[in-house]
Amino acid sequence: MDLKVLSWNVEHFTGAGTGSRRDRVARVADYVAGEAPDIFAIMEVESGRVFSEFVTRMPGYVFAITEGPQTQETLIGIRHGITAFMTQKNEFKRNNPGLRPGALVTVTAPDGSHLPVLFNHLKSLPSPEGFGLRDAMFEKAFGLKRTLDGVSEGLGQEVRFILAGDLNTMGMTLKDSDQDITAAEEIARLDRRFRRYGMVRLPKTHDTTFNNGSTSSYAPADLDHVFATETLTFVDQGQGAKVHVGGWAVEAEDASRDDWIARFSDHAPLMFTVAGL
Repeated sequence: MDLKVLSWNVEHFTGAGTGSRRDRVARVADYVAGEAPDIFAIMEVESGRVFSEFVTRMPGYVFAITEGPQTQETLIGIRHGITAFMTQKNEFKRNNPGLRPGALVTVTAPDGSHLPVLFNHLKSLPSPEGFGLRDAMFEKAFGLKRTLDGVSEGLGQEVRFILAGDLNTMGMTLKDSDQDITAAEEIARLDRRFRRYGMVRLPKTHDTTFNNGSTSSYAPADLDHVFATETLTFVDQGQGAKVHVGGWAVEAEDASRDDWIARFSDHAPLMFTVAGL
């Protein structure tokens, strides 16, 4: 059994808007349906209208969504025929009502074993507060991995775990200091930390996953990632990449990229397939 997964931050996804944002729910749902994932997560959902539209437009899936006082939720879709359930992980909110919880989808494989897939949308901003909150959220992910290690060991099963989503790896900028941490340094630091837990960052088809358009003052950035236990095998996406970065990332010209960003999102969708589950 292969398992195709899609993870996508759809910027301020309200299901409303004018101009290029009009009918965005239909476009996004059509895009997701066209990719035919077994499981998908849509982040930054800000309206129940999105949930209801997806339920109507994608009848081959069952849905769940995070809940709480936070503005942005994560919508989960699970294709009919896949045995899985979602658990909301409020510990990632760090006792802050405005932060987003994690969405843990646990898939049951044909042999009865389990694959937990954690979708997260971590705190943004390169401020010390933002960086510190991300750091604390990663510690929660490592704590979950330790728990899963213990459960798997007790059952005599192979440890398997995936973390995917908008992890907002934008580094840290300090005022009046030369001790800044670049985005690349934050990612490299995460690579070292995840390796201690037997996990690796999966290589992607494109280096950047965020793009606010050719006229924006924000440079394209590498914010969205997939980390997985080394024991898992993934379908190759070309030239050794295990994660396909779609959307604006595959457009060749600024104009076409800008158009896609305006009609869909400034984040590109990530897609990967677990092989032989």
